[in-house]
Amino acid sequence: MTVQQPNNRLKGKTALVTGSTRGLGRTMAEWLAREGANVVISGRKEGDVQESVTAIQELGVESFGIPADLSRVSEAHKLAEETLKHVDQLDILVNNAGMSIIEDAWEVSDDNWDYQMNVNLRAPYILSQYAIKHMIEKDLKGRIVNISTIGVHRTHGDRAVYNIGKAGVEMMTVAMAYEVGAHGININCVAPGAMADRPGQPEDPEAWAETAKHIPIGRIGNADDIASAVTYFCLPETDFITGQTLLVTGGHESALRGGR
Repeated sequence: MTVQQPNNRLKGKTALVTGSTRGLGRTMAEWLAREGANVVISGRKEGDVQESVTAIQELGVESFGIPADLSRVSEAHKLAEETLKHVDQLDILVNNAGMSIIEDAWEVSDDNWDYQMNVNLRAPYILSQYAIKHMIEKDLKGRIVNISTIGVHRTHGDRAVYNIGKAGVEMMTVAMAYEVGAHGININCVAPGAMADRPGQPEDPEAWAETAKHIPIGRIGNADDIASAVTYFCLPETDFITGQTLLVTGGHESALRGGR
């Protein structure tokens, strides 16, 4: 695992990280906290949220939590509104929360379409709207980092709706970045490849070893790989980078396209 040394390059900043009670999101929150940022934690279960808040506070920054089920549009609005009530300024939004339902594309029900699209695309759009308005009003040089997937660049089987939603996230990144650049707000995206630390992924060493054979760098990714990329986009040094999607995949997509 990557060892991160605290540098306090985000000291005094406040970040909201969705889906930050476990897996990739929790690690993102920890990396931002170690850089000095105060962190708003969000997840579906109140107990998980509070446990994560305590862990983040132990890193020496302020933290509080807001439970939210982002499959419900009303709760996306509530999360944004409650966050902005409790912070003086929101400098960073990380739209990490996401989910997929594994099923054939021709079997997707209306309810399953709505559930996945709300979590993966509509909630990030709503939260970004609130964040952008707040950043403009406060004259903040804010950062928004969205999370996509390698599946946009080389589709997963049985996850059509998930991949479609994440493709929308990548276009949302470009479109919003273009519109808000004049306000000094940067919006970028990170697209993870095969990740061993992602909730819901199989814990099967043999399966991971087989997958790693198709990754040029020779291993499966981990949560630190993604958190480091998210943190990179939040640092002062990267203020000339916006509207970009960074694939953090170990070169997996090039192998899938026949590069190896």
